Amino acid sequence: MPSSLIPAPVRTPVLDHELLVHLLGRIPDPRRRRGVRHPVGALIAVAVCAVVAGARGFTAIGEWARDAGGGALARLGLERGGVDESTLRRLFARLDADLLDAVLGAWAATGTALVAGRRVIAIDGKTVRGARSGGSSAPHLVAALAHGSGVVLGQIAVSEKSNEIPAARELLQNLTWTAWSSRCTRCTPSTTPRLS
Repeated sequence: MPSSLIPAPVRTPVLDHELLVHLLGRIPDPRRRRGVRHPVGALIAVAVCAVVAGARGFTAIGEWARDAGGGALARLGLERGGVDESTLRRLFARLDADLLDAVLGAWAATGTALVAGRRVIAIDGKTVRGARSGGSSAPHLVAALAHGSGVVLGQIAVSEKSNEIPAARELLQNLTWTAWSSRCTRCTPSTTPRLS
């Protein structure tokens, strides 16, 4: 007999690369039409896979793409061969970071653990270390994390003249969840909306 009344989490299968490519393909391409060789979704998918594999910068992502082989790149949507590191660097400089964050959070949410048939996430706030500049204070972020894996599903900055509660509300409005848990000790009933 288990010692806890809470059932063990049920893990969903490995995240589907086809779903990743589909979701990333919905991001608007910020590049000019002339000279575009690869779809924007495919380029971002290559970068995501490289980062998941351990790449820490654009050079490493380019190296991963060169080493991945034609079959892997074709499954990610790159039909016309490899991709250069400088192409990825220019693309990511122009992308809408908030939209990319939302799309990747939605993709990551498909792999979250289920407890009693519900997806469980945690809301937590942290101050970013080493990010203070000049006379300003370090940014404070509120993030939604997959409870079982610790994967960040979304995050939002807390206003300097506010606290975590309004930011948590805004974050939850940006996400659609069936269930969530909070480690916030200052939560009130108005902070914890009923989600269907």
